[in-house]
Amino acid sequence: MTSRKNKVHYLLVDGTYYLYRSYYSFSFLKNKHNVSSGAIYGVINILKKFSFQYPKTHIIIIFDSPTKTFRHELFHSYKLNRHMMPTNLKLQIKPLYEIIKTMGFPILTIPNFEADDVIGTLAYEADKKGKITLISTNDKDLAQLVNTNINILEEKSGTILGNKEIEKKYGVVPRLIPDLFGLMGDKSDNIPGVLGIGKKTALVLLKYFGSIQNIYRNIHEITKSSFRGANNTYKKLIKNKKLAFVSKNLATIRTNVYINKSINELVMSKPSIYKLSNFFKYYEFYNFLKLLDKGTFLMNMNKF
Repeated sequence: MTSRKNKVHYLLVDGTYYLYRSYYSFSFLKNKHNVSSGAIYGVINILKKFSFQYPKTHIIIIFDSPTKTFRHELFHSYKLNRHMMPTNLKLQIKPLYEIIKTMGFPILTIPNFEADDVIGTLAYEADKKGKITLISTNDKDLAQLVNTNINILEEKSGTILGNKEIEKKYGVVPRLIPDLFGLMGDKSDNIPGVLGIGKKTALVLLKYFGSIQNIYRNIHEITKSSFRGANNTYKKLIKNKKLAFVSKNLATIRTNVYINKSINELVMSKPSIYKLSNFFKYYEFYNFLKLLDKGTFLMNMNKF
């Protein structure tokens, strides 16, 4: 584990995942002015931890765009099942961004794109340069990016997931994750998939044919297959062909988002002790203040 950590050049943090996780984990936190601060506290805490776990790694934090994305245009019901962002959480976003920047971390939000697509673009840029990237997230879609140079970091366990681990976890190699969700759908994002086809059947189809494209190129072969329910599966695929391809498209992470800076330019800057101190006093993060006074709030705070 230690040797793998030392080789990591970039840690791409799914800020949106940690934003929501922190909000619900620390929903009780408020200062004396009755201002909610749980999401702010949780995200700061995880970034502080990462700075010590990966001291030689460039850490970049990426958030979803607040606007609708191209996926909503592609499928109007995309994520329609999600609740609106709570007001208490929405009010914490702007100050959180300011604090992250004050901590010195580069932060990215690209209009009309989800964090996944920005992460995918940065990870592929690093991959082309032969650099090792870790992605810290709980989003299963990002598993499709995994290759020799790109791995997923499970934050809770600290486990690093590569090709073999992803295949064991999902039943398919990383590049087939969009095909898997294209067939079985994904309730969390309201991706429909092929109605009536679950994970078990989807895995059988992908084992036989390798991709959604190959399934439809060889669609008549399904009725000759030996797996149970082949005829019904054939009918479902015929009826929902459009949904299958739309669903795969929705689940496919874009890796060509325009970003006006290269990944090499997204480096940590000098933290502002004075500004951080004022933020922490206002939000009453006294444990952070103590660490700030000791110079141990972030790893290598005085290296700049």
